[in-house]
Amino acid sequence: MGLSLVQKQSLKQKLAPALYQSVKLLQLNNHQLVDFVAQKALENPLIHTASVRPADVSAGSRQWREESRSTTDVIEETIASAADFREELHHDLHQLTLEKVTLAAADFLIDSLNEKGYFDADPLALLGGYGLKPETAGAALDAVQSLEPAGIGARTLTECLLLQLKRMTPAQPLAEAILTGHTDCFLSGNWSGLAAALHTSPEAISRAVAVIRGLNPAPVDTVQTGPAQYIIPDITILKSDEGLRCELEDRDLPVISLDSQNYMNYMDAADSETRRYLREKKAEADWLISGISRRKQTLVHLTELLMTEQEAFLKTGSEAALRPFPMKAAAQRLSLSESTVSRAVANKYVQSPYGLLPMKKLFVRALRPAQNTISSFQILARIRYWIGREDPRHPYSDAQLVRLLAAENLHCSRRVVAKYRMNSGIGSTAERRVR
Repeated sequence: MGLSLVQKQSLKQKLAPALYQSVKLLQLNNHQLVDFVAQKALENPLIHTASVRPADVSAGSRQWREESRSTTDVIEETIASAADFREELHHDLHQLTLEKVTLAAADFLIDSLNEKGYFDADPLALLGGYGLKPETAGAALDAVQSLEPAGIGARTLTECLLLQLKRMTPAQPLAEAILTGHTDCFLSGNWSGLAAALHTSPEAISRAVAVIRGLNPAPVDTVQTGPAQYIIPDITILKSDEGLRCELEDRDLPVISLDSQNYMNYMDAADSETRRYLREKKAEADWLISGISRRKQTLVHLTELLMTEQEAFLKTGSEAALRPFPMKAAAQRLSLSESTVSRAVANKYVQSPYGLLPMKKLFVRALRPAQNTISSFQILARIRYWIGREDPRHPYSDAQLVRLLAAENLHCSRRVVAKYRMNSGIGSTAERRVR
């Protein structure tokens, strides 16, 4: 068999570097953006940065700086650096043998994880929005979920626990079966029902339940160590007699400009290779300036939309006033992709009239998408209301709570009631009963 030169035409999927950097820039919060710009300024001689803080030393200016220092600077100066869990995931990911496009997609997914190590949006949909084939997106997700700690990269709590079970030795098929198809019985504590459904003994069920309860619902907590991190809001929503308004908290972001004069001087005296390098750096500087501008516009438009949709909550502070408003609806209203909205919301915090909260909290899924009127916060508020008024000697069962909610036109299943009750720390009927 001899050697020969053969031309072959093929199509390959690639995440363009500019696209990857653009979505990464959108995801950064203000603190991360300051570090990112500083790094780019060191790498690029054409990027010029300047502080937006006033330079004069008048009494008013001095007072402004002292007030600003008392909140932001002092906090930042007292924070000891602690490694983000995503950095460790990126490092471990690059130890795997993967195709370049799969590796880039997996890096993208790691940056999309929330602070608990879960995905807020469907990871396959996020990657699908950038033209990746389902098999490539699936391989990238598998790569992320194969990393340590077990359970990282899950979309739901159940998936997080299943990822941990699948790595256990010996295998736990009974525990997996309970989580896969019988969460109703598990949430309600119906062990006899589980035993009958899975054709096994109550003792085996008890052992499997003990295994499930020993799993970690927040695996990221095992790798995130270090001092407490202070959160600085990215945007502030203010309430006044005129209504609500928002302000972008960008006073600590540097003003970026292109050093055009030096660019022209360098180009006049440069050889062809240096000119190519300078053109690349100018394009990078232009991208950074326009990218930050687009980021600001996206955050402001998104916040203004949220102020309209969640006006009742932002004026009262009552979680029961939160309306169903998913990211998909926001994307349609702003003519953006859902993945862009997801990236814009990631790691962002809003200073509201009722305290600091993650921006993603203002996005609420409807309990029943077809109705799009009932949110989980409304259900939970009414569950707490009725339990707070029950007879301690005869507390309401989950079935009775379902009927009480239905009478208020809040329709949900007993499993949903049990789930919300347990997640809010409210005990079962037996645990609440006073004898």
